[in-house]
Amino acid sequence: MLRSKINVMQVVSNLDVGGGQEVVRTLAENLAESGCAPVVCTFKDGPLREPIESLGIPVEVLPERRANILALPSFLMEMLRIRRDLANLIQKYEIDVIQTHLLRSLDFLVLSLRFGRDLLVFWTFQNAVFDLREDHLTRHKWLLKPKRFAHRLLYRLGSRWVTGFIAVSQDTKKAILEYLGHLPDDKITVIFNSVDVKRYQREVDRGAIRRQLGLADSDHVMSVVATFKKQKGHCYLIEATSLIIQEMPDIHVLFIGDGELREELMTQTKSLGLERNIHFLGTRKDVPELLAASDYFILPSLWEGLSMALVEAMASQIPVIATDVSGTKQVIIPGETGILVPPGDAQQLANAMRQIVSDPEKAEAMAIAAKQRVEKYFSAQKQAKDHIALFERELYKTNWQPALSIRR
Repeated sequence: MLRSKINVMQVVSNLDVGGGQEVVRTLAENLAESGCAPVVCTFKDGPLREPIESLGIPVEVLPERRANILALPSFLMEMLRIRRDLANLIQKYEIDVIQTHLLRSLDFLVLSLRFGRDLLVFWTFQNAVFDLREDHLTRHKWLLKPKRFAHRLLYRLGSRWVTGFIAVSQDTKKAILEYLGHLPDDKITVIFNSVDVKRYQREVDRGAIRRQLGLADSDHVMSVVATFKKQKGHCYLIEATSLIIQEMPDIHVLFIGDGELREELMTQTKSLGLERNIHFLGTRKDVPELLAASDYFILPSLWEGLSMALVEAMASQIPVIATDVSGTKQVIIPGETGILVPPGDAQQLANAMRQIVSDPEKAEAMAIAAKQRVEKYFSAQKQAKDHIALFERELYKTNWQPALSIRR
């Protein structure tokens, strides 16, 4: 059947503020602008719902998962309920393609919807580390090893029937192959996480924003935008700040975000006497403005897929420091578009902070080059077009043929 648009449902675990969720918001917006009809489905409401709906994109919120697999009857009933709800949405919106984000075990439930339908299912992998970690289990920690084994087995079996994997970086693709074993070349497509460049290039009153934060125009302001969890390495940035604060007392670091390690990080900050220099701003809706008012951006992650926050900072044309981990080294050309340091090394991070502050001309040149790199390779418009090309390629193998009205 010929239709004028590809109907795509983006399924994400929640609509909290986070990198994966921002991918969904940006992708849905630009798929709509490129001629698709996107729908966003989630299992937990959050602050990103309003900006998505304001674009005229439907958002469907299904009840959160509650049953544990140890309570098998309740667990099975809940899985059947979720599957039924998803099937109803497929029928309601005449969905052609489902793309999942951050779902883990529910990836397999979504995959089961293919059977008996002309439906494409793509799993998106946002990270180069797939194994379940202890912090993923709020209780029953002894289930970690059995769940790891089950997940790996299910992903290997599911790889036979899923339409394809979408990896957000070449390193993520490599990790998928290592995790799942050999897969056909066309089974994994690399599409870089990207940003709406225009959103991060607005004129702002830097002085006014700094005054609101109690900062002076002459202060050296560094920002990090990341959820407070082990992966993001905030503790090493706090330690690095303590190593340079005597020689650079006008250094201020903005911690933009929130998460499970908030109290631990605040305690570390206080123990090192850095309360004046490290500012916990919480979850913010004005991230583009905060980045524009910053002098530098730092991402001290221990691992990544491809950080949205890093690309956002580069689009904002501010100098960046990041750790040399998967995904990140595909975005940054060391010494040209930013500085890379080893992960988990506070001393090297402190050295990079000294370096970038002490050579403003070099820092500005890197910032300009970084912005140009994002515009060329990591724009949201390119990301949407790459997705559409993938969807069309697979849809052409079925009886569905997209109409020529899909814009290029």
